[in-house]
Amino acid sequence: MMLLILLVKGDWIMKITRLTIIGGDNRQKQVSLLMAESGFYVEAYGLNIPMHHSKITNHSELNPELFESEVIILPVPYKNQSGGINIKERQEHLEPQSLFQRMKPETIVIYGKQDQEIVDLSRQYSIHSFDIVQEESFSILNAIPTAEGAIQRAMEKTNFTLHGSKVLILGYGRIGRVLSRMLQGIGAKVTVEARKTEDLIWIEERGYHAVHLDELDRILNEQDIIFNTVPSLILNRNRLEQIRKDCVIIDLASRPGGVDFQAAREIGISASLELGLPGLVAPKTAASIICQVTDRILKKHVM
Repeated sequence: MMLLILLVKGDWIMKITRLTIIGGDNRQKQVSLLMAESGFYVEAYGLNIPMHHSKITNHSELNPELFESEVIILPVPYKNQSGGINIKERQEHLEPQSLFQRMKPETIVIYGKQDQEIVDLSRQYSIHSFDIVQEESFSILNAIPTAEGAIQRAMEKTNFTLHGSKVLILGYGRIGRVLSRMLQGIGAKVTVEARKTEDLIWIEERGYHAVHLDELDRILNEQDIIFNTVPSLILNRNRLEQIRKDCVIIDLASRPGGVDFQAAREIGISASLELGLPGLVAPKTAASIICQVTDRILKKHVM
């Protein structure tokens, strides 16, 4: 069982026994269940948790009880494309300010993907907010279900085995490292693009083929599958025109991704932006990661 404690004043230590979870996807549903099983009372909104649990209260409205908790967990990412709170289960537009103006000062908010709005709202309403995505432990742990989900998507979108296929990974960050290892493990012929000399050396040391960004164009037409992890436009129209039309592109980078998707459609290449894979393919594991890192954030920053 996790033990989250809050140092309130002086030597008075109070256990955090109640928390609120607002919006999200299957990950947040599982977070609610895991937290309840750990002994917390959970106030939930926008999740429609089907199974009854004595420690979980589902709210259909933004009731005051939601904002009595010391800790409020928002989605990862906390915003949707229209700028509202990311709520998958309800057709509503919920402005972030409408939540923050209801919170008590000194409330702790755990969320995903910082932007200027949440920084400003936290300052305006005296809220302690922490971006879980910026935690190194979250990024490392989350790379595993992301990589597994990417491989699953590749299998769904192709009519050949990954074993023996020529696969290119753009970027050698956390996801690129895990993904290249997994793909090599199932027999793919892995090429990894990187820019730093030390990354290129490590790529070769791991047994993959390394290619610098400046040399990318010469190997594009050889690939069966391309995974992008670089959060900037790397596969522009010029590069897409060099890729075979039967190649499958899977973009794992943050929106808007690293692919010119309109150009890909016009050229006739299959390219998809696959966001939130941990919540889609492994929600229970993804929820466990959120719980672990939330625990660390509270112990590190609050105690």
